[in-house]
Amino acid sequence: MKPILLAVIVATSLLAGCATQPKVLDNSQPHIVNNVVITEPLAVDYKSELAIAKLTQIINHVKLDQDKLAQMLYDRGVIYDSLGLRSLAQLDFRRALELKPDHADAYNFIGIHMTLIGQYSQAFEAFDSALEIEPDHSYAHLNRGIALHYYGRNGLSIEDLELFFIKDQTDPYRAIWLYLAEYESNPKEARLRLMGNSKMLDKSKWANDIVALYLGNLSEQDFINNMGENLTDGRQLVDRLCEGYFYLAKLKLINNQIESAKNYFRLVLSTNVHEFVEHKYARLELNELYKKDKQQYLGLLPTNQ
Repeated sequence: MKPILLAVIVATSLLAGCATQPKVLDNSQPHIVNNVVITEPLAVDYKSELAIAKLTQIINHVKLDQDKLAQMLYDRGVIYDSLGLRSLAQLDFRRALELKPDHADAYNFIGIHMTLIGQYSQAFEAFDSALEIEPDHSYAHLNRGIALHYYGRNGLSIEDLELFFIKDQTDPYRAIWLYLAEYESNPKEARLRLMGNSKMLDKSKWANDIVALYLGNLSEQDFINNMGENLTDGRQLVDRLCEGYFYLAKLKLINNQIESAKNYFRLVLSTNVHEFVEHKYARLELNELYKKDKQQYLGLLPTNQ
């Protein structure tokens, strides 16, 4: 699932025409190895590199008013983020805010980045700032809800993720994130709520398979196999693997299958789809699991946690 802000890459005139994807090539076809669907990692798009070069040239050599310069910096930061260059993205987002302090989208991205490095106080400040500027900023609610989920504040997390879900009750991703937060508080009620929410979902979206998997209506192997079915292009396969393996890993965590969860998170990272929230949080998930492993090794945690 992409943050909404990445639409900038498609919308900007610098990237006009990028939305058209090539047909599936042989090297991007799904391959099944040990019952797992794999494909080649997403390669860096030369159009993104070209866009960065053009934006940098404009930023450095064209006289712009503050609002336009702030937007240029933000746009470049979005592309940096999509390539996994978070430090460079962070610099651009902060420079954009210096020029345009009411740039809600920049605050939203900063909040995501602060979450990823465990700086939760700064993350919440950034998300709060985004929502003060733009109270209906749906993705700030999503990302603050996710940050609260990882911070262990499930009640507040549910509030944000419920607001996010209400904005589009046909979206399977929104239903799943709400379920993940609610599960921490009451697994049985979370399941019943997901069953009810599933009736409102857009059945044309492949992500309904995620909901079916969580409800036990689809086996793990069928879920994996389905990710390689009915593809329109190679990029769609990589995107599905990034998303699908993340939610499969989260389900493994729920079932206390820790080593399987780690492997699925690693598969998420292998896709290189840096702009998806699933890719971003897969690294955070793995870091938390490694931290628990170290604590258990040192005798600081019981081995059954």
